[in-house]
Amino acid sequence: MKKLFILLLCSITLLSSCTIKENELVIIDNRDNNKNSTSAKIKDWQIDIASQKIAIEKNKEVISKLGENIIPITVSPDHSVVIGYSNVKDETTDIRNSMVIAGNMVQYMDLFACDIANNTNKYLGKFMSIKSFQFDHEGKQWAFIDGEDNVYIYNLENGELYKVIEKYNYREFNTICWSRDSKRLMFNNRMIFDIASREFISIAADSYTPFIKVGFSNNTFITEMKNNKYDNIIALYNFDNKSYTQIADGYYKDSDNTNLIYTVDLLQGLKIVNLKTLESKTIEDGPVYCANILKSTGEIIYTTLNSNFDDDRYLLVKIDPETMTKKVFPLCTPSYYLSPAEDVLNFISDYSENSTMIDLNSFKVIKTINKKDNEDLKNIKSTILKMFYLDYSFNGSYDEYEVKAKKIYTNTEYPVPQEALNNKLTDFKRFNTPLPNNQKEDYIPPSISFDSISIKGNKASINIGRFFINSIELVKIEDEWYITGFSTHPESKEVSQIRKTVKNHIDAILSGNKAEALKHWEGMEENETVENNRNVVENLINNRDKILIEIGETELWSMSDPHRAESPEAATEARTKVIIKDGKNISKYKIVLSRRNRGEFEIQFWDTDPLSVSQLY
Repeated sequence: MKKLFILLLCSITLLSSCTIKENELVIIDNRDNNKNSTSAKIKDWQIDIASQKIAIEKNKEVISKLGENIIPITVSPDHSVVIGYSNVKDETTDIRNSMVIAGNMVQYMDLFACDIANNTNKYLGKFMSIKSFQFDHEGKQWAFIDGEDNVYIYNLENGELYKVIEKYNYREFNTICWSRDSKRLMFNNRMIFDIASREFISIAADSYTPFIKVGFSNNTFITEMKNNKYDNIIALYNFDNKSYTQIADGYYKDSDNTNLIYTVDLLQGLKIVNLKTLESKTIEDGPVYCANILKSTGEIIYTTLNSNFDDDRYLLVKIDPETMTKKVFPLCTPSYYLSPAEDVLNFISDYSENSTMIDLNSFKVIKTINKKDNEDLKNIKSTILKMFYLDYSFNGSYDEYEVKAKKIYTNTEYPVPQEALNNKLTDFKRFNTPLPNNQKEDYIPPSISFDSISIKGNKASINIGRFFINSIELVKIEDEWYITGFSTHPESKEVSQIRKTVKNHIDAILSGNKAEALKHWEGMEENETVENNRNVVENLINNRDKILIEIGETELWSMSDPHRAESPEAATEARTKVIIKDGKNISKYKIVLSRRNRGEFEIQFWDTDPLSVSQLY
């Protein structure tokens, strides 16, 4: 509570001391020093364009001295050391990549620090693909995050590599940058790590604490920091007078000191902003896995999802920011390293037997593809992506939705009834959209993977680990895969026990055994729910000679709505459809069951809302 009070007090003090407007120069007043001097407006920042083009030419020169087997990732600021790698074939990364429905790929690499003057290559070790890296301002230390979320610093002066952070449980690092004094690192734009003590000194960086992304001019840098609402912002920051100008809200990707590109979220939506006018425009609304500005031409390259999921799942896009004309190339992987010479894109393969590179001078794709997902795996991934796109992107009538839904969902009867298609159509009637807003994230998840997948003949069971959508059943019909159930777990002992309990209840109704049929509410305090359930059951008993009762689909749920069960063992609630036929009239109801401490499921109540059969509620 004391820390919370101090945080609030600090926020109030900051807010009262200055009014901050977007795109306006702001002076951060450090009360411990003399009052900071005012600074120039955005038009007066000294923009250095030539230095980046000169650096590219120097990079070309030093990279030309590398051995043929080393692929360059980055060059030190003084052009004395090239960090590069060679590919390592490893089945474990191939298996991991095969589980990716959409997202970045990984492969193992042998990493080297190549001293150009001495013509020596220092072996740094074997690592899973590097996710993020950066030299400090002095160019004496190189920090990187490997594909297993370990963090290292390579000291160029003594040639030593230090592991500063060990992978820890579910903690994931995606981005890394340095403080101006090279004493701290910031991860994911919020966690601050002190290098000397090897400790996190903050898991929530103070507002307006700048961490360097790239040099701009003199003692001014493009930085990332949090504003007073704790949103991520990109800013030009002058360390001489501690002034900054906000450039954009989002996550920095790259800059040529004329334009800057950034994503609105970590892997989502690409925008470009002109550093003179601060005018911005959207480049891409969808997922963005890698993105760069070519300093030599000003063109933008990036990778995104291919909406034609029956082909290669990713696209490489090259775009002229002035004319917005695009060139597009389908690829099997979205992950690449841009050569520091800006002449080649080297891709991280989906399978280690494959290789893909693009000559940026001719824009020619050079690839060797020896292994692909088998047809079943490829088509199941395609079906899951089509499901997400329909849920998030559809904006039309019920009739139009029905046509599209029938290409993704179906109903099946064996081994037990599963009714994904009926459920989705009922959802649309209830919500006038494929998925209610409270079950949607802000956008289609850019990273989706199988937590598990089992394919047996023409049936498949997968788990994708999302909160609202996790366990999915599929069936193959005429070589096409369709979704047939959500958290239905048709072969589980839990579903078997549930269906047996419901059948016994239905049998009691049809045989007129009133005591057996009503036992589930025996001894309960009288209330509206108990009374309604008794009325439903008694009405069915009274009309048992006129009706047929069938048991339909069962879904398993856990915790509270709306959270489908990832596994049968985790389920605490079940919902079983009941179909009642009275001549030509058909009514659908739902019986809700629950259990405690992983015991047997017991009937709780009948749900007679006809739209509730969608299983969402």
